[in-house]
Order: sequence, then C-alpha cells, then structure tokens
Amino acid sequence: MTRTKATLAATAALVLWVSAGCVAPKAPTAVAPAQGGRDWTWVQGAVFVPTNCVNEAQQWDQYDPAVNDRELHYASVYGVNVVRVYLHYYVYLKKRDALLSDIADFLARADRYGIRTEFVFFDDCWNQPPAQLLSADYRYPAPLPGVHNSRWLVCPGDDVRSHYGEHRDRLKAYVQDIVRAHRDDPRVAFWEIYNEPSKGDATVRLERDAAAWIRETGTSIPMTATGGDFSGGPFSDFPSWHEYGAYALLGGARTLCTECMNRQGQSVPGIVGHFRGKVGYIMWEIGIGRDNCRFAWSENRDKPRPDETPEPFHGIVYPDGHPWSLDDARALLGRDGFERARFFAVQYYADDAFARPLKSSVTPMIDFDLADEEGAGSPDASAGVPRSHFSERFAGSLLTPADGVYTFSVDTDGLAELWVDGRPAVSKAVQGREVAVGTARLQGGRTHKVEVRYAHAAGAASLHVRWSGPGFAERVLEPAAHPEGF
Repeated sequence: MTRTKATLAATAALVLWVSAGCVAPKAPTAVAPAQGGRDWTWVQGAVFVPTNCVNEAQQWDQYDPAVNDRELHYASVYGVNVVRVYLHYYVYLKKRDALLSDIADFLARADRYGIRTEFVFFDDCWNQPPAQLLSADYRYPAPLPGVHNSRWLVCPGDDVRSHYGEHRDRLKAYVQDIVRAHRDDPRVAFWEIYNEPSKGDATVRLERDAAAWIRETGTSIPMTATGGDFSGGPFSDFPSWHEYGAYALLGGARTLCTECMNRQGQSVPGIVGHFRGKVGYIMWEIGIGRDNCRFAWSENRDKPRPDETPEPFHGIVYPDGHPWSLDDARALLGRDGFERARFFAVQYYADDAFARPLKSSVTPMIDFDLADEEGAGSPDASAGVPRSHFSERFAGSLLTPADGVYTFSVDTDGLAELWVDGRPAVSKAVQGREVAVGTARLQGGRTHKVEVRYAHAAGAASLHVRWSGPGFAERVLEPAAHPEGF
C-alpha cells in the first residue's frame, strides 16, 4: 500500500530487526531469523478487498456474504491460504454488533475454503475518513477514474488522533471486542496492529496502547505491525516488512512479508520464484476491482491515468474469477496443481455477437456481477473488453452423480444460452435481468460437455449459472475437470 515513489525507495531499504527496535540502513540488509517464534514460510497470502468495494470501510459497512464467499472461493482455487483483511474504527462506531457478526461470518467462510485470516486494525495510508461515514444513509463515492486506491481510508484518522483522550476507551473497545471474540481462534493467523505506521508521536502512542490492549485479552495469537522503515518493530511478536522494490529477502522463516507484488518492479511468478520456501508472503491483492489498485502509485489525483491500464499494477483475479495472466495462476498453483485445477475455458469478445475475440482464459465458476461503471464494468478492461456490447463463451464439463433430470438456471441481464452435450437446455432471448430455466435428462456417473454463451448490451452486467439434480439442491455450476487447451 506504499504511497509514493519515495516511500517505495524507502521500503526497499528495509531495516534490520533487533530486540531493541529498528535500525535503518541505507540499503537492504538481510535479517537473521528471530530466535524461537513461528515459521511463516507456509504463507502464500493476498490482501482481500471484495471487488465491489472502493475501500475497507465499505467492505464491512455494506458486507455482502455472497460476494465475500465467491471471492474467497477464487482465492482458494488459486492457491491463497491467508487473506489480509483491513478493518475500520468508524464502522465499529457505526454498527458494532453487525461488524462483530460479519467478522464471524467471514471467518467461517474463509475457513470453509481452507483459508486463514489476519486482521489489520489501524492504517496510516491514503485518505482521511469523512465524518459523514458514520451516518446511516452514507453513500460511498465511486472510484476516481485512473487514480490508484482512490477511496482508501486512513484508520482511525487525524480527527480521532487529535482528540485521543475522547476516543481512547472506544479505540480500546474496538480492538478488544474483536480480539476477545476470537482470542484463541485457529482461523486467525495473527493480529496486525498497524499497517505502515509512521514514526510520529500520535501513531506510536496508538501502537503502544493497541499492543497492550491485545495482550490484556490473553490471546494466544501473535501480533505484528509493519517494521522496517516504519515504526511497528518494537510492538511486534515477530518481524513483518514490505518489499516492493525487487525481490530482496529482508527476513527469514520467522519473519513475514505482509505486502509485495507490483507489476512495475515485480510479478506474481517472480514473487513465488524468489520467496516460496524462504519466507512467507502476502501479495497486494487477490481481486482486481473498484479499489482501483490496478493503477500505479504515480497515477494519483494530480496525475490520473487517462485510459485503462493494459497491465494491472496490483491484483490477480477479476470479479468473474479469471486471472489477469495464466502465468500467475501457474506460478501460484505450480505446474501440476494448475493442470489438476478444475476450470471452465472462457473466451472474451469485443462485440456482443461473438465475432471479435480478445482474450482466452479460465474461470472456476460462471457467477459474477459487474457495476455499470468505467473500468469496473468490463470483465477485463486491461484486455480491451468494452463495458457495453461484449460477449463471452464458456466451455467445460460437469459430472452427474446419478441418472435423472437435471435443472439448469441462468440468471442474467443479457442474452444467454446453455448447451449440454451439444443440445440446448436453457435459452434467454431477451435483454433485461431475469432467470431462465431448463432441464436435461442425463446419465449418471459420467462427465458431460457444457457450453454457456452470454451477450451483454449495456448497464450492469450479471451472469449466474446454477444447477440441481438427483440428490442435491440448487448450487453454482462448477466444472468437473481442467479444460482442454490450457
């Protein structure tokens, strides 16, 4: 989340962890593994912000179980085993009970996919939170076109820190209510007190207090805050650091790189190749969406990018589940893991008549919603897929558990057809959001070819393909095998 080129350079010159705190050398210096502590080399993580949210406050203020579940599924399919999740103090003030309930729901969903979670309580990056966010009818603004991380919010913000005495008890409750609810929860990998904390007195005071508040709970889960050029070292049970400059290993097995991966200096295959087995790593980020992290740090409010970026700065997977690059998926899963993964093949077209192909990829499901919005309204703006008048063709296989009649449903805004074994099963021939249903009698215990064609005209785009059959209720249609040609 590093904010400027200057910070990028500083982050590349991360510091030596010592028991008394941090020392800042002029160049990257390898860090000897801490004595004792946990081995974090198993971590292959990603920051998790749902692709329909502009920032971490919206993520929790308008918590959507379906979108979170879908994108946690994507994360697991692509080999992510830890998600780094930001919280926000204002959402706690606004709706404490709902936040605690939603955190519990999120942990259950992540655990269902074999993913552990780490929560970030405070953050010194980007925009000040508006006071209006506390109102029940607050409307989150749309992303600023061409601006990196255009709506991300500092937590708790300058106003709270300048009135620290008034907020201290509530800040303590915010931290302790969440930690106590999951004090010894194995689904929580660790607590992160503060992301990229400055060395200012107000930040250090809050770090010191938050570390004490967490310890007061008696939690067995370790905590950390970003060290290196930042001030979190003395408040951490284990060293954590950020590496955006290249592939410098600034720690060992008992340290953790909690942010990395920008495509101006790094790549997903590069991170995996240099870090795997040596240090745990968390990439920014799993989803390519409305937080605008597909734009670079230099593409800011003063100098927004005038067009869509052909290479996302951050992010791995689009809202419909396909990766920006198949090489990213192969790196994360390994060659054998990728070849065993079950996907639909998907072809994207620059028109709504399947005539001008743009990109071929894979996706684990046919299940997505896209806002009617610049950039985010396209299933892959980097490939030039337009926001309006595009089409997609999905091909794969399904496994039927028993002989019988299977029901297929297609919930979509556009025109759609679903074919099984070369025969039409569902047809939706009019524009406008509705559900079309069809059936097919299929032999059990075998795989059947399935094809879905979708043509979008304008407005918000949605496509959800589900099925039910003998012995199982309706659920999202998932492929039975790896597609040919990939």
